[in-house]
Amino acid sequence: MGRRPTGARRSPRLVLRFALFTGVSLAIASVAIFVMVRGFVTAQARDAVEQNTRFVAEAVLARELGPADFERRPSATRLRQLDRLFREQVMIDDVESAALYDRRGRLLFSTTAGDLAGEALTLPARDVRATLEGRRIRTAVEQARSSDGSTRGVLRQLVPIWFGKREGGILVTERDYAPIARSVRATFIPIALVLEGLLLALFVSLFPVLRRVTRQIDSHMEEIEHQALHDSLTGLPNRVLFQDRIELALANARRSGGRAAVLLLDLDGFKEINDALGHASGDELLRELAARLRGTLRDTDTIARLGGDEFGVVMPAHDADDVRETARRIHEAVEEPFELGGLSLDVKTSIGGVLFPDDATDSDTLVRFADVAMYAAKRNRSRIELYNPSADVSTRESLTLGSELRRALDTGGIVAHYQPKVEVSSGRIVGAEALVRWEHPERGIVLPAQFLPVVAKAGLMGSLTTLVLRHAAAEAAGWARDGLGLGIAVNVDVEALLDPSFPRRVAEILDETQLAPELLTIELTETSLMADPVRAGHVARELSAVGVKLSIDDFGTGYSSLGYLTALPLAELKIDRSFVGRMTQSTMDLAIVRAILDLGSSLELSVVAEGIESMETREMLEQLGCTLAQGYEFGSPMSAARLGAFLRSLREVDYLMLTA
Repeated sequence: MGRRPTGARRSPRLVLRFALFTGVSLAIASVAIFVMVRGFVTAQARDAVEQNTRFVAEAVLARELGPADFERRPSATRLRQLDRLFREQVMIDDVESAALYDRRGRLLFSTTAGDLAGEALTLPARDVRATLEGRRIRTAVEQARSSDGSTRGVLRQLVPIWFGKREGGILVTERDYAPIARSVRATFIPIALVLEGLLLALFVSLFPVLRRVTRQIDSHMEEIEHQALHDSLTGLPNRVLFQDRIELALANARRSGGRAAVLLLDLDGFKEINDALGHASGDELLRELAARLRGTLRDTDTIARLGGDEFGVVMPAHDADDVRETARRIHEAVEEPFELGGLSLDVKTSIGGVLFPDDATDSDTLVRFADVAMYAAKRNRSRIELYNPSADVSTRESLTLGSELRRALDTGGIVAHYQPKVEVSSGRIVGAEALVRWEHPERGIVLPAQFLPVVAKAGLMGSLTTLVLRHAAAEAAGWARDGLGLGIAVNVDVEALLDPSFPRRVAEILDETQLAPELLTIELTETSLMADPVRAGHVARELSAVGVKLSIDDFGTGYSSLGYLTALPLAELKIDRSFVGRMTQSTMDLAIVRAILDLGSSLELSVVAEGIESMETREMLEQLGCTLAQGYEFGSPMSAARLGAFLRSLREVDYLMLTA
């Protein structure tokens, strides 16, 4: 299964492209060089002719001619003198003919006898004026017909004749252009050939460089392609390549009439390992896991890392037993302890599997169904779960709940209800615990057990904790302004306790609501404290520095060290309801409750018993010396408005017994 993924491209044929591009460029450059050099050489040749003609006009004619020669047609004697002058000093250097014109363009003299017969011969007035006013020689190459009827090139020049500041006339000369053209060719062709040769040599010299660059680019492209299709941490195929391998496995299964399977797996409790040992140890664990999975699977199977601690497997399969056998081998590979940072860690994994074509016929649906099966394995704590449509219903319901929950966080659907905390002996309310509720528009009041797992999976626990804290602090501040002075307690999860910014958020909420810090109690669990004792201890001390009280909730159910607890700035212990609820029937639970009460007294901590649901339990707690409690015997959770109204109505009463 090592084919290139669909859409992957071969590196471009740079040498061929370079040759074509350079060849076209050379052709264009050659034409440009030819035109430029020819133009330059031609201009140089014309400049040389013009310099010669200017010398004749200024050094010879200006001395031998006078203004009177341009006022009227010369006499016969003067014509002979001009003819001799022109043939001796003007008709040189390939000059074939010459003529004089006055400033109105009329012919006065010509070395060509036939021209003198045509007295009406004139130059165009615009040419005459342009030449005289510009005081420059005008040169043009024209085609002239020879006596034998053929055409040839003639270089014709119009030369202005001035006498100081006085206009004279125009000297017109004609030369055979063939010698000039030969001179131009003899000059520019060698230059052009030299430049073309240099370009060609440059082109040839670039080929070795291009080959090296091409090889380097090919190597880099292969590396980039590998990085685009493989996970940088483990070297395994990534999600893109995994999807392609699924398509290939399905195509093979269709051709052979067989089956294929997709498995998804992730590590149970990987987040806790990451939080406790750090991301470096988490990465090391993932690399070791990838190596074990490679050694476990067959050559025909593909293992990929899809992200985080989630891995995928695609494989040919005969039936569901093949999938279970693969899952068994994976479990055996994972169950061997991992050695990380001097610790030996036991890691578990949950695996979900799906079969093609039994469960689905396209890759996207297969992956989604495998994900459903994997989370069913997590819920059921089973080694492997194959896709079951009934489990998909609950998963879709969870997705729906997650979407609705996000909206509820933004629109005010999440509220806090409050359960009173009372003095056992008198029943007087001394505080309340904020308990989150979801006021769903169709389901009514949704309890935390139904939506907190969705909150955790969606990564919304931090937002929810902040929202409940803000609600509870605002209500408690209102009660304080009314003179009730009722303390409020809020339970926070491990995510908040390991967040260094959490104490700052609490301080901001206290400042925003104007609640006195001593009226707020933050309840922590033993499990959250022991997830990362160092970080949790630091955050707990920061919270204490803000001025709030700290309480250990569900005390007795975790694995905290008593020595560690004494090092924290605690104010309260809350006995877990499981011990309190059974203490009237179980001497063991009664002994645990008594021991926690004694521990709290020795550490000078308040102790609150949770889950009081009968008068018998209340009386037994009072006999044991428990002073504070909460539970349905004293009052059920209620809205802030109801609790506030009840407290105001009994402001003068010393004790109160609330009923559900």
